[in-house]
Amino acid sequence: MSEGYLNQVSRFLWRWLTTTNHKDIGLLYILTSIYFFLVAGVLGMLIRTQLAKPGSSVLIGNEYNEAVTMHGLFMLLWFVSPLAFGLANYIVPLQIGARDLAFPRLNALSYWLYLASGLIALASFFAPGGTASTGWTLYAPLTSEIYSPGKGLDLVGLAVILFSASVTLGTINFLVTIVKMRAPGMTWARLPMFSWTIVFTVLLMLWAFPTLIAAVFLLFLDRNFGTRFYDSPLGGSYLWAHLFWFFGHPEVYILLFPALGIIADVISTFSRRQLFAKHIIVLGLSLGTALSFLVWVHHMFITGIALEIRKIQSFTTAIISVPFEMTVIAMILTLWRGRIWYTTPMLFALGSIFNFIIGGATGVALSSVPLDIAFRGTYWVVGHFHYIVAGVITFGLMAGLYYWFPKITGRMYNETLGKIHFAIAFFSMHPLYLSWFLLMDMPRRIYDYAPEWATFNLISTIGAFIFGASFILPLINFTYSLWRGPRAPDNPWNAYTLEWLTKSPPPRHNFEGEVMIAGDGRVLFLATNGGYHHVHVEHRTLTPFGIGLGALLVGLGLIYSPTLFTIFNLNVTLLSLAGILTVAVSLLAWAWGDLRDRFVIPEPKTVEDWPLSGVDKVRSGVWVFLVGDMFLFGTLIGTWLFVRTRSLVWEPGYLSHDLAIGLVNTFILFTATYFYLLGYIFIRRGSTAGFIMNMVLATALAIAFLLVKVVEWSHLVSIGYTLNTGLQAQLYYTLTGVHGLHVLFGALATVYIVAKALRGGYTRESHKGVVEIGLYWGMVEMVWVFLFPMFYLL
Repeated sequence: MSEGYLNQVSRFLWRWLTTTNHKDIGLLYILTSIYFFLVAGVLGMLIRTQLAKPGSSVLIGNEYNEAVTMHGLFMLLWFVSPLAFGLANYIVPLQIGARDLAFPRLNALSYWLYLASGLIALASFFAPGGTASTGWTLYAPLTSEIYSPGKGLDLVGLAVILFSASVTLGTINFLVTIVKMRAPGMTWARLPMFSWTIVFTVLLMLWAFPTLIAAVFLLFLDRNFGTRFYDSPLGGSYLWAHLFWFFGHPEVYILLFPALGIIADVISTFSRRQLFAKHIIVLGLSLGTALSFLVWVHHMFITGIALEIRKIQSFTTAIISVPFEMTVIAMILTLWRGRIWYTTPMLFALGSIFNFIIGGATGVALSSVPLDIAFRGTYWVVGHFHYIVAGVITFGLMAGLYYWFPKITGRMYNETLGKIHFAIAFFSMHPLYLSWFLLMDMPRRIYDYAPEWATFNLISTIGAFIFGASFILPLINFTYSLWRGPRAPDNPWNAYTLEWLTKSPPPRHNFEGEVMIAGDGRVLFLATNGGYHHVHVEHRTLTPFGIGLGALLVGLGLIYSPTLFTIFNLNVTLLSLAGILTVAVSLLAWAWGDLRDRFVIPEPKTVEDWPLSGVDKVRSGVWVFLVGDMFLFGTLIGTWLFVRTRSLVWEPGYLSHDLAIGLVNTFILFTATYFYLLGYIFIRRGSTAGFIMNMVLATALAIAFLLVKVVEWSHLVSIGYTLNTGLQAQLYYTLTGVHGLHVLFGALATVYIVAKALRGGYTRESHKGVVEIGLYWGMVEMVWVFLFPMFYLL
C-alpha cells in the first residue's frame, strides 16, 4: 500500500471527521439517512413477503414483531426527519443568505449523535433475545421485563434518547440561524417556504421531543432500576399512552412540514408563478403547529377515556385538517394558469399533492369516534399513515433531492431516468397501499391471516416489491450523474430563491460578497475587505466526533463487553467505561478550545430578527434550550400529577421527608444563585477579583446542595425508603435526581467561568457567557420552587 494512498485516506478521514461546515454536515445526513432508508425498506419487504399469502413462515412470531417495530422506528426517526434536515442543513443557510449555521460545532455534534443512535438501534438486532418487538409505539406493558426480556429494547431506548438529544441540538441551531442570521433585507415575508416549514418543524421538535426523552427515560428506569411507572395499577399503560402521543401526534407534522415546504418551492418554480396566498399558508401552518399539541387524545379513543373529552378531541382533530386543506388549495391555485414544466421534481411534487388528498381524507374519517373505534386496530389506519409517510412525505423529499441535486453536486441528473422512477413509484404505491383500505376488517400486526384476506395482501405485496425496486433507480441515476453527468449551470431551473444565485456547487463561503436584499427585492452582493471574495474560516475539530463515538461505545457496551462492576443495579462494562472516558475527554477538549477562543464567530448583521431582537446568538440559543428543558421537567412534573391524582393513599411530604433538610437545601440553592448574581454585578463594574470570588462561592454552594442531597438519599435508603417503597418514592428519586444532574451541570459550567476568568477572559466590556449560564441557574432554581412543595409539603 503506497504512502500516497495512505495520505489520501488520512486527508479524507480528517476532512469528514472534523468538518463543521453546514454543507458537509448536510451531505453526511443525507447519505446516512438513505442508508437507514434501505434498512427500513428491507424490513418492509420482509414483512410484505410474510404477508403475501396465508401460512407463510418467512417471519413468524417475535421475528415478525421485531421487523414491524424496527421498520417503523427506522423509517420515522432515522430516515424521514434526518433526510429533511440533511437538505435543510445544506439549503437553509443558502436560502437566507448566511455563511453557515449559528453553531457549527453543535451542528456536527448533532450529526454524530444521530449516527451513533442509529448504529445502536441496528446493534439491538444482535442482542440476546433480539431487538424491540412491541410495535413502534412501544406500548406498555409490552415493554416491561416480563414481556420484553433482554437488552434489545434497552438499546432501542438509548438510541431514541440519543436521537432526541441530536434533534434538540438541531432545534437550537436552526431557530437561532433563521431568526438571527438572515441577510439584510431577508424579511420574514420574503423567507422561502422551505425555510418557513423548517421554522415550524423545529418549534414542534423543541416542544415534543423533550416529552419523548422523559417518557423513554422512565421506561429505562422501569426496566433497569425496578420502578413501576408503566406497569402500575394506577394506569401505567395509560400514562405511557399520554406521554407518547403528546409527542407522537406532533411528530406527524415534524415529518410532514419539510416535505410541504419543498413541494411549495418546487411548484412555484416549475409553474413559473409566485406561491398563491403564501401568507395564508404560513398562517395555516402556524395554526397547525399549535393545534398539533391539542389532538393527541384521539389516539386513545379506545382506552375508555371520558365521553366529554372524546367529543372535544373529535372536534379538534377535524379542525386541524383545515390548515392543510388551505395549503393544498393554495398549491393547486398556484398551478392554475401556470406555465408548468414537468421535470422530475415537479412530478414528485404533483404526486405528493394527489396522495395528500387521499391520505388526508382517510385520516379525517378517524376524527369520528365511532369510525376510529372501528378502524383503530385495522389496516385502514396503517393505509392512511403510509399514504402520508410514503405518498406525501417521501415523495416530497424525493422532489427535494432531484430539485437541489444540481446545486449540491454541480451535475445534472438523467431526467428520463428520473421520470421513469416517478412513474414506477407512483403507479406501484397505489396497489400497495390502497389494498389496505380494502382490508379494513383485517387486524394489524398479525403475521398470519384468514384466506378471505389473501387476494388484497398478494396485490399489496406485488406493489411493495415494485415500489421498493423503483428506488434503485435514483441510486443509479445519482451515482452515474456524479461521475458522468453534464455540468449543471448555477440556476438550471430559473428559480428565484437565493440558493440559485451562487455557484453549483456553492463555495465553502456560500456567496461571493455579503448578501443584501434591496427594498424592491433585488439581490445585491456587497464587496468585503475591498473585494468580492470572502475569506471563510474553517472551524475543524474532532470533539463532536469524539462525543458521538463515546456515546456509541456506551450503548454497545450494554451487551457487547464484559462487566467490570455493577453500580445502582447497572452493569458497567469495559466498552461503556471507554465510552464514558471518550465523552469526558472530548468535552474537556471542547471547553479548552473555548477557553482559548479558538471558535469565535462574529455576530451576524441582520435587519429583522424578531422575536430575538437585541439578543446575541449565544443567548438566543440558551433561551431556546431552556424552553426545551422546561418541557422536559414539565413532562416529569406532569407524571407526578398523573400519579398523585390517581393515588388513593399518599403520605404527606412533610412525613416522608425531613422538612428541615428541604429548607436548608432551598436556602443553599437560592444563596448560590445570589452569589452568581453578585459575581455578574462585579464583572459589570470591572472587578475581576470580586467576580471570581463570588463564582467560587456559587460553585461551592452548588456542590454543597448536591452533598446534602446525597446525605438525604442515604438516610432515606437506610430507613427503608427505597425504589421498592412505591411510586411516591420512585417519583421523588427520579425528579430530584434529574434536578440534581442539572445542578451538577450548572456547577461544572460555573467552574468553566472561573477558569476563563483566571485566564483574563472576562472584562467589564466583554463577559459573554456569564448571563447565559446565569439564565440556566435561574431555570434550575425555578424548577426547585416546584419540587420543594411537591415532595416536602404536599
